[in-house]
Amino acid sequence: MKPVCWWRVWSYLVYESADSAWSLIVVSVYFGAFVQYALGEPEADFGWALTAGNVIVALLSPLLGASADVSGRRQPYLRVFVFAAAAFTAGIEFAPSFAIAVLLFTVAYVCVNAAFTFYTALLPAVANECNVSTVVGIAVGSGYAGGLATLALLSPLAPTDAEAGRVFVPMALIYLLLAFPAMYLAPDFEARRAPALALRQAYARIAQSLGQARRHRDLYKFLIADFLYENAAAAVITLMGLYARNVVGFAAAELTALFIPGIVMAAAGALLIFGPLTRRWGPKRAILLDLAFWLALFAAVLVIQDKRLFAYVAGPLAGLGLAGVWTASRVMLTALTPVEKSGEFWGLYNLSGRTASILGTLTWTAALTVVGESAAGYHAAVLAMAVYVLLGAAIVFTLPDVRPTSANVLVR
Repeated sequence: MKPVCWWRVWSYLVYESADSAWSLIVVSVYFGAFVQYALGEPEADFGWALTAGNVIVALLSPLLGASADVSGRRQPYLRVFVFAAAAFTAGIEFAPSFAIAVLLFTVAYVCVNAAFTFYTALLPAVANECNVSTVVGIAVGSGYAGGLATLALLSPLAPTDAEAGRVFVPMALIYLLLAFPAMYLAPDFEARRAPALALRQAYARIAQSLGQARRHRDLYKFLIADFLYENAAAAVITLMGLYARNVVGFAAAELTALFIPGIVMAAAGALLIFGPLTRRWGPKRAILLDLAFWLALFAAVLVIQDKRLFAYVAGPLAGLGLAGVWTASRVMLTALTPVEKSGEFWGLYNLSGRTASILGTLTWTAALTVVGESAAGYHAAVLAMAVYVLLGAAIVFTLPDVRPTSANVLVR
């Protein structure tokens, strides 16, 4: 086995900060406030914009992953989507209307998530079967640390909800800077001399894999489970800021106090808890532990009304839940995926996650639309998320206790 070149691993890891920072700043904190307070639109419209973005990402992810498997290299695709995401994110700040702002946000959201598909598909070229849990744990932990640092850096630019638009250009520049090492310095698969994969061929390849589901039965069971419990992650990432503002009473400037404990716990949870536990216990048991944290979070959200208590109980529980989702689930997918199909199956993994985002965001938005933009509507959405997590846990319980081997990675 070749020794690990850690500076090249670092080049891969730092991208996680770009993705986490973008998700936190744009999706979780500021775009919803920008829509609601700067543009004067109801928060449910933000949820519908997210749903549209997730539908597009869900349709594109398997196609992009299959294309990467045919061409070999992932980085050229990564560059295209990173540069596009940065441009459209910066454009939000100058949007003259709600329609233009939502269009720019949706395209940027699609590009960021498409880029993340190719970033995750680089993992078999970066880590080996012995250190994949460590690499993923460090990636997730450093990602949350980078998100926290970015929040601390940009929050003074928008001390009130009406000033939320000021953060988008700086966020675009930070995203581009942090993504640069993964785009140009991280390890990649070797290029293959193959014809470009047409749209019809790509989906035919995916259909063929789905038709061979019995050969990868556990993988597809895992993807279904992931689809169910990632509804919870999607809801926390996209709409917890709105919940905190409208139910618990946080102002925009106070959201930092909510997110800091959660992000610190997410970083520590990935680095010190779920990374080591996934390596020691295997990903199955680590995922089940993580889902227990999600259920504890939902119970806390339903009963806590005090802002300080909410920040120091719900925030850390959400952080632990997210740390486990992104750490143990990636290792489980690696253990179930042949390296020659890594792009395709990582694309299907992102399809699962994005489809979960669609259902999670749609569930949340529908609850607000039907029950009303009130505490009762938010509580109904939280209960639905708890049901999704319980169903996902039931499926994970039936999976074998697998760990990555040399057949799952490019680095030997």
